Amino acid sequence: MPNLPTLTLAFKNKILQVFPLEDGLVNIGREPSCDIHIDSLAIEPQHARIVVRDKLCTISQGNSDNPTFVNHKPIDEYVLQDNDIIRIGKHTLRYRDEDLQAPLDNEQTEFTTTPPQTVEQPIAASVKKTPKPTNPITAGWLQVMSGKNLGKTFKLQSGLTDLGTLGMAPALIALRQGGYFISNLTQDNELRVADQSIGDKSHPLHDGDVIKIGRLTLQFHLHA
Repeated sequence: MPNLPTLTLAFKNKILQVFPLEDGLVNIGREPSCDIHIDSLAIEPQHARIVVRDKLCTISQGNSDNPTFVNHKPIDEYVLQDNDIIRIGKHTLRYRDEDLQAPLDNEQTEFTTTPPQTVEQPIAASVKKTPKPTNPITAGWLQVMSGKNLGKTFKLQSGLTDLGTLGMAPALIALRQGGYFISNLTQDNELRVADQSIGDKSHPLHDGDVIKIGRLTLQFHLHA
């Protein structure tokens, strides 16, 4: 059965809930009867609505004087595209389509990453490109330790892996000559490795390290 498009509700980069979008009308607002109920005074009772038809999702402004934003721009009506960010009050909803949700249904799936020879490293200003290691580095993997995808494993390709593409809080895993490093991409995001907050610095990953991003827990593994 094909996956449905989803909206991931978050507040201050903390993921709260994931909503699958079936054909029909989806109301978003403070009113408890709304399909996506957000209990916040910054949100109107009927703030916005989404019409879903054959996986085409169109969002429009509801009975509200407070604007609805998509990718930082106010909208009256807008057809959602994969990875669009909707902002309503102080909450955000990340839209994901079927194609990029599909990897979560596989027991073992490779992330889509960028080849290291073509990527400028954003993590450290002194590093321009990911050098090719003299000795091959063993493959890195992430295992989901919480939530509905508990137990799933994902292989990290060489280069860069953006965890935000899965609807998580923004974080980046980079393969360098010395191994894998993780970096926090926002100041508001609480990212911990081995129960230590890494702040705004890149942090090396070691086999067995536990990564916590909001309510999500991952474990990093190195396989030969």
